[in-house]
Amino acid sequence: MTDSKGIRLAVIIMIVAGAVVPICHYWFSIGRVPGVTPQEAWNLLQAQGHKTLLVDVRTPESFKSTHIKCAQNWPYEEIVQVKSLAKVPEQFKGKTLLLLCDSGIRSAFAAWKLRSNFALDAYNIRDGMQGWTAFAGWHPAPDLQLVSSSGETVAYPYKDSPLLEQWVLVISGFVIKPIYMLLSFLLIIILLRLKSPDAVALRWGQVSFLVGEWFCALNYLLYGGAAHLFEFFHSYGMVLSFGFGTYAILEFIDLRIVNYGDPDKRCAALSLCRQCAKHSDVRCGLKLMFYFLIPAHIILAFMLLLADTYPVSYNSKILGVAYNYSHSVFYQIFETRYCPIFAIILLAASYAVLLFKKKDAVAVSKVFFAAGMGPLGFGLLRLIFFGLYRDNLVWFNFWEEITELLYVAGIGVVLWLFRRGLFREKNITDTVAESAETV
Repeated sequence: MTDSKGIRLAVIIMIVAGAVVPICHYWFSIGRVPGVTPQEAWNLLQAQGHKTLLVDVRTPESFKSTHIKCAQNWPYEEIVQVKSLAKVPEQFKGKTLLLLCDSGIRSAFAAWKLRSNFALDAYNIRDGMQGWTAFAGWHPAPDLQLVSSSGETVAYPYKDSPLLEQWVLVISGFVIKPIYMLLSFLLIIILLRLKSPDAVALRWGQVSFLVGEWFCALNYLLYGGAAHLFEFFHSYGMVLSFGFGTYAILEFIDLRIVNYGDPDKRCAALSLCRQCAKHSDVRCGLKLMFYFLIPAHIILAFMLLLADTYPVSYNSKILGVAYNYSHSVFYQIFETRYCPIFAIILLAASYAVLLFKKKDAVAVSKVFFAAGMGPLGFGLLRLIFFGLYRDNLVWFNFWEEITELLYVAGIGVVLWLFRRGLFREKNITDTVAESAETV
């Protein structure tokens, strides 16, 4: 398999596994359910009066603990048990129902059931209580207040941000992000000069990364960070960047350091193996290492699968401007469910290729391995940041931006340090092509 075919195969795998399937699943399970924003829900409640009901589908225990003053409780568990329209409680018949849960997921399922099975006029409130906090936490209307089981008013989650944290958020969004986006763009221009497979993969990784960051910036500037699709493309850009980056590292080590793939060059590991599989009927030590490394990464993926989602949303003020910190459960599901599942599938495919494919086994296995490292690397990064800073999301945002700056700057440093070898007139691609012609 040629290097260009390997990169094309990696692109196809990561597009199908990382984008098409999650988007289709989101659409068929939640996206096709008619929904409203918290602001639109409040407008309907104001305009239609008793014809519209705010329905809290959380458990009775959660509802009693704290709930919106004007909401009525109809637990999700009871909704899914309803078999006929006659079993629908009378107070919910003939009304416009605005369904709310913690994250907007269960309420979406409930709204779809009520609409499709009983033709009720039901709508899902986007992002559930996470989104509602961002809206109602600043609203003075009495009916929007949170109340406890005793009927006392409870404040929406709010956290005073010290001046340091306020400036940290501003600097990370309006200084650090533009700097690394500009550096990423310059790296793409510089990498256009290189035609070697590691440089091509690295260039595509930077393109994916930059496009994803543009979606992130536009989401904040145009939608206040509330556009799920834009945030998904931001995350997906990072997934692709991790995958292409892994492939670039593997190719860089192979072509420029180890010489594993070149049949005419001595492998750098020969002093360790003592005999080389290129010239003798022995098993390759480097290849045998991946019989351990691939299962090890599959095990790491289960760390993500076992992580719990955690709905978090609280309000604050940044330099006098109202701001909501949240990390949607939708995004957490992508990070801790989709990413590890597809990583496990792709890494298992990499292992199967290594075991059973006779020709070009390492080349094909390397593609699947890199593709699997994309979602695994991104999922682990987000899990670490969210696990450390879920109660103070300013640092979650800050350290992600710093990490991305270091990532892009690190690539620039490598290109600068090895510029004489990387940008020589005779590219490594030409050397590989000449070797192939000689053989």
